[in-house]
Order: sequence, then structure tokens, then C-alpha cells
Amino acid sequence: MTPQTKKAADGSGLVEMAWDPITRIVGSLGIHTKIDFKQKRVAECYSTSSVFRGYSVFMRGKDPRDAHFITSRICGICGDNHATCSVYAQNMAYGVKPPHLGEWIINLGESAEYMFDHNIFQENLVGVDYCEKMVRETNPGVLELAERTEAPHAGDHGYRTIADIMRSLNPIEGEFYREALQVSRYTREMFCLMEGRHVHPSTLYPGGTGTIASVQLFTDYMSRLMRYVEFMKRVVPLHDDLFDFFYEALPGYEEVGRRRVLLGCWGALNDPEHCDFTYANMTDWGRKMFVTPGVVVDGKLVTNDLTEINLGIRILLGSSYYDDWAGQEQFVTHDPLGPSPPRRSGTSTTSTAG
Repeated sequence: MTPQTKKAADGSGLVEMAWDPITRIVGSLGIHTKIDFKQKRVAECYSTSSVFRGYSVFMRGKDPRDAHFITSRICGICGDNHATCSVYAQNMAYGVKPPHLGEWIINLGESAEYMFDHNIFQENLVGVDYCEKMVRETNPGVLELAERTEAPHAGDHGYRTIADIMRSLNPIEGEFYREALQVSRYTREMFCLMEGRHVHPSTLYPGGTGTIASVQLFTDYMSRLMRYVEFMKRVVPLHDDLFDFFYEALPGYEEVGRRRVLLGCWGALNDPEHCDFTYANMTDWGRKMFVTPGVVVDGKLVTNDLTEINLGIRILLGSSYYDDWAGQEQFVTHDPLGPSPPRRSGTSTTSTAG
């Protein structure tokens, strides 16, 4: 997309550039920057997202048993993740613990979703930025070098030169691009085997699943999983060759996107041997998740305590579109395991814990 460009009004000589909307992100993301082209430095950069889905508002007063059916409509891609979280919340609210097999079925469904997401993102979305058509238009000298550069792992992925890899990633036309679309199809099939349909799971319920577990069901899942594993044996060396080439061809390219390391994860894939869905034990079973929770600030782990993460959530009114709710009825007034202040001094924030 073509950015909107103008000189900064403050007389600094900086150039204001904005990419808004970025349509690859469902048309709701904007990137706004001030760039010093003489110094080759980004002086200022921030992003905005104006989409408001409103689920936290209109879920109030609804029958909680409908939560996973309603929240799955929040997105046409990741609705099943919202449904799964809603089922987890219902398990905790009702005090129920699914049978182990039911939890494994949910985990297999979520795992298939991860495989789909990683594949379509890396090969069909990110891959476009490195395809032959894009590189030819933006940096033809790099493409010329790629034509002359042998791929070190050609024997693993089947493409002789780096340029051959780039051509394989051309949208719609590229061989690898089209193969990745087929992979996306059967990872979706894997999900549907476990949870009925996508994007709105039909066999996902609090306390378990409606999926009929059978030898044939898991065999069908396993056969697709093995196809994915074989695909990954080609994907990993292909990525290594392509990205190592860019690091060598464009010195300093490894600095692109470097910033403070601020990461947060609530965990995923419960271990049924340990997860009892009680809030009092959430610290323990959270740490036993197969993808453990954690908050990382400046590259250092701050906590892996899911209870602490939950109690620490705040909505920053200064950088969001929420109206201040001072003096209004609070939806959550306290938390059984710790303080839940309605505001934090000087920051206009509130906790969503509980």
C-alpha cells in the first residue's frame, strides 16, 4: 500500500508517514511514524486499531451457558480460541472438571489451530514480503544476487537457488504458496475432527466435549498430523536459507523491528492430570500448562503465576477508547484471592480480574 506522506509541522525536518488502514489486518490497523531520512532513523512510531467488537459489553446479562457460542462470533479466524476460553471460564464458574479425554480433545483442536495459524501466517502472509514479485519491485539488486546464490539446503526443500524459493512464494502462482494453502485446509480438517466445525465449534461444551472419541477419529487426525510434520521438514530449512540470505544481502536487516521485549502469555493447553479449574489452585495448574503463562519485560521473566497475571491486568484509559467509569457501577468489585482496585493512582486504570 502507498503511505500518506508529509513533512512534520514542528520544523524538525522529519517526514510524517502513515499506513492506514493496513488491509492485511482486517482493515483496522494503522501505523503512524516520523522518520529522519538523513539519519536513517525512526524518531517516532505508534499504531492504532479503531475496531470495537463490544463483546465485554453485550455479554452482560446473558446466560453464561451461551458464552462460548456468542464469543466464537468475535472473529472469523480465531473464534474457536474465544470459545475455548469461555468454556474454561464456565468450568471454573460451575466447579466442573472435564474427563481427561475431553481435555485432550480440546487440546488437539487448539493444537490444530496453532498449526493452521503458523502455516498461513508464515507462508501466505509473511511469505509475500519475500516473494520474487515483491523483491523485484522493491530491491531488484537483491533479486539479482538471489539468482546467483545457491540454497544451502536445496536437498531438503527442493529449490536450487534463493530466487527459486522467492518464486515459489509468489501469491497464487508460486508452488510453495499454493502447497501451503492445501496445508491450511487439512489443519482445519484436523480441528473439525476434534470440535465439529470451524470457526464456531459445535461440540465444545463446559465439562467436556460432544465429540465421539473413536480409533478412526484419532487415526484421521494422526494421518494429517504426519503430513504436517513432513511439510515442516521442508519448511524449516527453506526458512533458514531464505532469511539467512537476507541477513547477508542487507547488512543491518536483523535490526528491523528491534524494540523493547514486552511479552505476555496466559498459557494454553491444560494438562488434565493437574488442571482442576479451581481459582484457588490456578497458580499451580497454570504452571503445569503445556504452554506456560508468563510476563517478560525487557527480556526478563517477571512472573509465571497465572493468578498474579490475572490480578495485574489493567485497562489504560489514556490509550484506549473506553470511557471513564468513575462513580459508575462496578462489574467486578473484589477478587477472592487478592485486591481488585477500581483504579490505580495516576493511571486511570481498572482491573478485569475475577
